Formats: sequence, C-alpha cells, structure tokens
Amino acid sequence: MGHGARKQLAKLLDASERCGDFSTRIEMSARALRIEVDGVGALPLPLRAPVTKKLIAQARQARFGRGEQTLADTSVRDTWEITPDRITLGGPDWDRTLSGVLDGVRTALGLPPTTVLRAEPHALLVYGKGQFFLPHQDSEKDDSMVGTLVVSLPSHHTGGELVVSHAGRSVVHQASREKLTFAAFYADCLHEVKPVKSGYRVTLTMNLLAERTRPAGEDGGGPAADLAHCLTEHFTEPAEERYAYGRQKTAPPNRLVYLLDHEYTQRGLDWDRLKGADATRATRLRQAAGQAGCEAVLALAEVKETWDAVPPYDRYDYYGDVEHFDGCEDEECEGECLLDPDGEPGAERRRSGDFSDYELGDLIDDEITLDWWTRPDGADGEQISLPVSYAEVCATTENKDLTPYQSEYEGYMGNYGNTLDRWYRRAAVVLWPRQRSFAARAEAGSEGALRELQGHLDTGELELARTLAPIWKHRGSGEAAAPLFTAALHVAVGLEEADTAAMLLAPFGVETLGERHVPDLAEAAARYGRTWSREAVGSWFGPVAVYTGADRAAWLESLPGLCAALRTADGDGDAVAAPLVEGVWQAAEQQLTGWLDVGREAERRAGMERLGAPLARILQACDPKTADTIVTALRGLPDTALECLLPALRTAAHRPTTVRDGAPAAHAFQTLADHCEARLTTAVTRPVRAADDWSLTLAGTCRSGCGLCPDLDAFLTSRTRRVMDWPLAKDRRRHIHSRIDLAGLPVSHTTRRQGRPYTLVLTKTNAVFTREQAARIRAETDLAWLREKWPRPRG
Repeated sequence: MGHGARKQLAKLLDASERCGDFSTRIEMSARALRIEVDGVGALPLPLRAPVTKKLIAQARQARFGRGEQTLADTSVRDTWEITPDRITLGGPDWDRTLSGVLDGVRTALGLPPTTVLRAEPHALLVYGKGQFFLPHQDSEKDDSMVGTLVVSLPSHHTGGELVVSHAGRSVVHQASREKLTFAAFYADCLHEVKPVKSGYRVTLTMNLLAERTRPAGEDGGGPAADLAHCLTEHFTEPAEERYAYGRQKTAPPNRLVYLLDHEYTQRGLDWDRLKGADATRATRLRQAAGQAGCEAVLALAEVKETWDAVPPYDRYDYYGDVEHFDGCEDEECEGECLLDPDGEPGAERRRSGDFSDYELGDLIDDEITLDWWTRPDGADGEQISLPVSYAEVCATTENKDLTPYQSEYEGYMGNYGNTLDRWYRRAAVVLWPRQRSFAARAEAGSEGALRELQGHLDTGELELARTLAPIWKHRGSGEAAAPLFTAALHVAVGLEEADTAAMLLAPFGVETLGERHVPDLAEAAARYGRTWSREAVGSWFGPVAVYTGADRAAWLESLPGLCAALRTADGDGDAVAAPLVEGVWQAAEQQLTGWLDVGREAERRAGMERLGAPLARILQACDPKTADTIVTALRGLPDTALECLLPALRTAAHRPTTVRDGAPAAHAFQTLADHCEARLTTAVTRPVRAADDWSLTLAGTCRSGCGLCPDLDAFLTSRTRRVMDWPLAKDRRRHIHSRIDLAGLPVSHTTRRQGRPYTLVLTKTNAVFTREQAARIRAETDLAWLREKWPRPRG
C-alpha cells in the first residue's frame, strides 16, 4: 500500500513532460562579439596563433578550488587564465545575441519560465597543446548561480573537447572553427576539458545567475490530481518496513521525502532555481501538495549506501583487498595472515577512490539524513538533523545511477567484507500533511517549531509541548546546536512542568552550554529544584561521561567563566554549576585512569599532556571544597600521573588571577604543586642505574594461561641477561610480541626463520639506560620550574 503509493508517484513524475536537460550547446556568428583584452587589444575572430601567444603573455597559471583552498596544480588543471577585470565585451549585436542565447539556455535547461538568466564573466582561458582540466564541479560563487556558460572563441585546434556528465550520461561539446560556441550546464555537473592535440583552445567562462522577475503562476502545466491521490494514500496507509515479511505494518509515515537529481548548496536551493527535470517535478509536487492539504519544503540530504560488491575479476582476491609483505616465506603463514616479516599484526587496507567498474550485488544498508531545509513560507532556511526511514523515501532516479562524491571498498575478511560504501549529496522535496506540521518540524529540531510552541505557552496551552516526547530525539552538541538549545531552554523555563521541561533539554550535549544561557538555566533550576537540575545536567553528559573530542576541549576553556556566572546569577545557578563540575571531573578522571594503564611511554605521555589543560580548567571552575576533593584523588595516583599534573600546573600558571590568594582554587593548586615537588624530589635522589644492570619491570599481568609469561618475566627482570633465543610457533610468537609492545618495553623482537619452529630473538636495547637518563633530566627540569613558579609558602 504505502510502498505502492511511493512507487506510483515516482512513476508519474518520471513520465511527466521533461522540460530540459543538464547541458546544451548553441552556435552564433562570431561577428556578434567584440572582445578586448588589456595588453593585447581587440581580438580578431577566428583567433590565430600569434594573437593567442600574446594572450598567454598576459595570462597567469589558472587555479582551482578544493574545499576552502585555492590551488595551482598543473597535474589537475593546466591552462592559462586572464581575469575578468581585464576583459571588455561589446559589439553592436552582443547584448541582443547574448540575451537570445540565455533565453535558449533557460528553455533547454528546463528552468522555470518565471526565471531570467544573467551571465557574469568569470575568466578568459587559453589551452595550448597538451593542456587540460581534469573532471571537476564548479563552485556556486553567488547565491543565485545555477550553472556555467562556456563561450568558445573560434580557432583552428584539435582536441580540447568539453565533456559534461550527469546521472550516468555524458555530452561532448566541440568548439566551432568559425562561429561562437555557447555550452551551458548546471554547476553540479561533473565536467572536464580533454587535452588539446594541436593549436589553441580559447574560451570565455561565465557564471549563469538565475533571477526571478515575474510571480509564479498557479498552473504548472498539467493536472496534479493523480499525484495528490498518491500523497493522500501515502499519508493514510500503514507504512511498510523494507524487510516486512510477515510483519505487522506500522502507523502511516509522517512525511514524504522525494529525492531530486541535481546537487545544490544551501545558498542555491530555491524553488525558482531548481534545475532541469527537478524544476518540473517540484512544481508538480507543490501543486499536488496544495490539493492534498500538505506543506512542502526543499531540503538537503546526505545519503550513504552499502552494497555487496566485487572488484573486476582480474583483480579479485579471495582473501580480500589486503596488504601482505613481499618476501614473506613463513610456511605457516599460508598467505592469509596480516603479518610483517617479524610477525607484527598488520593493518587491513581500506581503499578509497573510483570504483565505477566494480560490480554491485545487493543493497545491504542505506542511511539518509536531512541536515538543512527551507522554511515552509519559503523564506531563508535552517539547520536540522533528521534521519529518514525507508517508508518515507521516494525517488525517480536511484542513487546508484548517480555519481557518488566518495566511495570506500572493504575487501573480503573471512566473515565480512566485499562491501562498497558510497556517499551522495542530494536535494529533496519534503512534504507532510498540514495537520502534522508541528510534529514534522519538531522531530527535525526546527527552531520554528519551538517558536510556535512558545506562542502556545504564552496563551496557556501546554498540550502541544507534551506531544513532543515521542519525537524529540538527539539534537546535537556544540555551537551548531546552541541556537536550538537557547530556544528549547526558553520554552522549558516557561512550561512550569518539570518532566516536560527535562524532556525538552535532555537531547543536547554539555558542549552546547554557554554564558548566554546562564539566566535561563538559573531560573529553571530555581523553578524546578536541585534534584531536577542534577538530572538535567546528567542528561547532557549522556550515558557515559567520557568524551575526548575537540569540542569538549574547546568548551572546557569557557567552563570557569560559565560556572562563575552561574554562581552569581539570579535564581539558583549553583544547582547547575555543582553537577556540571562533577560531570566534567568524572569524565576527566576516567580518561586519566585509562591513560595510566597504557604501557607505551610516548603514547601515554602525549595523552596525559592533552589532559593537563582541561584538568586546570576544571579546578578553576570548582568551588574550594570540590577543588580540594579532586586534588586529594589526584594525590593518590601513581607517579606517572605527573605527566598530566605538571601540564595542568603550567596551564594554571599562565593565568595568575585564577590561582592567587583568595581565588577559589588557589589552595588546591598549591597543594597539587607541593605534591608534585615531593614526588620529583624523590625521583631525582634515586641511585643511578648501574652500567651492567639490564633489569626491567614486568610486562604486566597475563590472564591467558599461556605458560610463556613466567619465562618472559624471568628474562625481563634479570640484571645480566640481555638476549634470549626462544623457539616458538607462530601464535605463541605473536602473543609475546603483543605482551612486549603493550607494555612499551625497550625490547626488540625478531624472528629467525630457520628450523622448526622458528626462533624468536628478544634483545634488550640501550633504551633501558637512555629512557631512565631522559626521565631524570626531565624530573630535574620540572623540579626547578616548580620551585620557581610554585614556591612553598613560608610559615
């Protein structure tokens, strides 16, 4: 039923009159254009080599965009460029000619008749023999930019074809030798310039800007009754799951997400600037939505598909796409392990690139998330986060028929693999019944829905807020989610219902909180009580309070100011500040404990140092009692904790106002400094290791019952033994390798591939001494710094 309605709707839209293609080509007389270039003068058309060489003398190496960077790389783009400020276009017939071309382009590309195109010069390009531009997409340089117009100036050359591709089709445009050639295409189309074989290819590139000059009519060119019937059926029939064999159907879907064919940016997504068939289909859907009592918005979707896939036969490897080390002669290996010549665990190779020649099997899984949409009134747009279910999606063009922007292949790994992940960016028309408008927008995390809810609260209506509970899910964290959190917090304060207020605030992460939220947080705490406040803060940390990302580290910089503002705010800000500090300390303590268990010194030290600054900010945010409690816990940790405590003290020392006498955490920092000084003093007064002492600490506890580790420990703790030859089978060698590496011991391990079993050779390295010497020097340096910056108070 539900699936049938979506299938019929896609079929109807596919069968509707197609108004345009993704690319078009028009030829006009060269006499229509007079083009002048600074330093060269007027260009005689057709162009000849002497004039073209003068152009090159005035040009620069062309650049291209990659993400936010502008690069010059002749392996990607090899051509000469003259900027538009040095070009003058004219001629008695040029404006009329260009206007006629743009009208023809608008019709050919299928843009709405209410749209007028304008062409804005971008660059004059000169391609010589062998020069080219690899496949790429043009960035939309203006909010109204929809495409690119390439005007090829007539010249005698071969090669240099412009190839434009979209949705599995390609169009080749070859310039005329006598006429102006206008090639237009949408900006999201992949296109390339093939290498020039002889002569020179000269083109003027222009940005196509779409401007709406007339109001859209109600009639989009055909009846929409059949589509409206499909929408009604979709929103009234029970939804089907993808694999619903014998399963009971669920409630009708809340929305319909119709995926469009072209890519758009947030700036370029507008009803009046849709491209080709997208414009026609969107118009039909809007008409049908009006008849079916639905609202329609435009949205941007991130799509991921996972396919069962295999590479071309001649490269197929039963064991998967993995790396083996050349020259591995271990007969026990049999080509299926991932070992280096010493038996070290290797790493599976995850490949990324172009997999267009891979054979797709079954679709294993897909994920579609809407992350931005326009508002129902068509004005502006907003960030959202809305996963879309299978029962809500409809498309005329399948994802697999489009070009993904990223692909990754996972080779066969014995019980999984041979899968190809593909990512796409698609636009969509999203529709829902008007009576479900609030729920549809609120589920996506729309600020507009919260504003509507606030309006109901102002009139004393609370029922609408209660309906949010089943759909108000994870709303995100950090600065991106802060505006939505601000709106939700303001509503929560006005609810006067503790449970509903907690539900509104729960889905956010703690990194969303900032000083701008202090007044409402303090007011909410005073209104709903300290137990409510503690539970609300706990929800912001999630089920596990460990977080190591950059968002948390950046947010912790603001924590002291946030907590200070909460404690002085009207209401009960301390009811929020206290559990906030407890939560971040719990997270930091778990991370600290985890790093203490890491045996590899370099890795552990780097992790501990990263925790230093956050630990300082936590102490600075504490009240004196809590700060002393945290310091007591820190003093109970082993000496390796100094790798974190000293960076914390250095961070605090950079802000003297936070640790001077009278500051809340001043006593705690001084106590911590005294503790570190005592530990370092003990370390530097220990006897120096004797030159013949090769003893090491144990490799930790082994719970496998292997029977090997007692012999390993005896070797490690021996003062005199430096080398150990140990005949072991492959799995037993691997176990010893793992034990040594996890403990970070200065012991090399190689395999002597002679006899059976092979012999594992363990050798203690000179790092036994150099590590200890480096640690002593480091301790002396740290001790001197502590005594200078954190002197013990007299008396």
